[in-house]
Amino acid sequence: MQKPCPHLQDQRPAPRNGRGAPVIAAALTALVLGSASWASVATPSIPSSPITDQAARWLATQLQISADKVTVLAPDPRLKMPQCSSGVKFDTPFSNANTVRARCEAPQWQLFLRAQWPEAALAPVSEPQQAPQQSNRPNTFAADAARAAATEAAARSAAAAPKRALALTRGMTRGALLSPASVEVTQVPAREADSLLITDAQSLDQMEAVRDLPAGTPLRQTDVRPAVLVRQGQLVTMTVGQGTGFTITVRLEAMQDGRMGDRVTLRNTESGRTVSGVVNGMNSVKGA
Repeated sequence: MQKPCPHLQDQRPAPRNGRGAPVIAAALTALVLGSASWASVATPSIPSSPITDQAARWLATQLQISADKVTVLAPDPRLKMPQCSSGVKFDTPFSNANTVRARCEAPQWQLFLRAQWPEAALAPVSEPQQAPQQSNRPNTFAADAARAAATEAAARSAAAAPKRALALTRGMTRGALLSPASVEVTQVPAREADSLLITDAQSLDQMEAVRDLPAGTPLRQTDVRPAVLVRQGQLVTMTVGQGTGFTITVRLEAMQDGRMGDRVTLRNTESGRTVSGVVNGMNSVKGA
């Protein structure tokens, strides 16, 4: 019996890159979608330059600027696009017009091209009088592009503008009590500004400096903290019964330091009895 013919194999060595690994030709075809494959297409190829020229003319029409202002970058020269019998169509599938898609129906493929043009070429446009059957899409497209460019320019300008802040009018030592009168409005360069800058002078009430601060220092949240209003060993005023129709005030000794809102222990120097209260001001405590 005759033996079946063995499978023939291509004995030619595979091309290799600079590191000796085989070159994966499939990577070049990943940009082209559809059922067509490079091995099966026998139709002639379209050079890349006609596609980029067509894309530039199409985009210039959408933007309503001169075609010589638009540059469409050529794709990888190793890509050979199959002849498009149905005619290449163009659109911009993403939010900006810098990416143009070229599409073909027969055979199916698509290619993404990078486009660029000077911002100065875009200018606000007024819609010309058109016949009812004509579309105003080119004017809308150009107006949207111009507005997007203006918005981006305004955002860059705002980011570069100085930021409002509060700076000390005089030097402060560590632990010094701050107040709205301790600061004045100043402007901080954008490169030095951050979200920690203090902009509300009223927020400095009953605050103290964390460290020594020279005059003119723009204040940040890390430079201040709630001040110590009651200090251990000092006599403070404790008020009981506020809002109930009667008020009792007594002088007691603080047994610990306290900041605004802290509950501290106090001692009656005559009887030795201890009570607690909540700090509500400088050397002032509110009883239960």
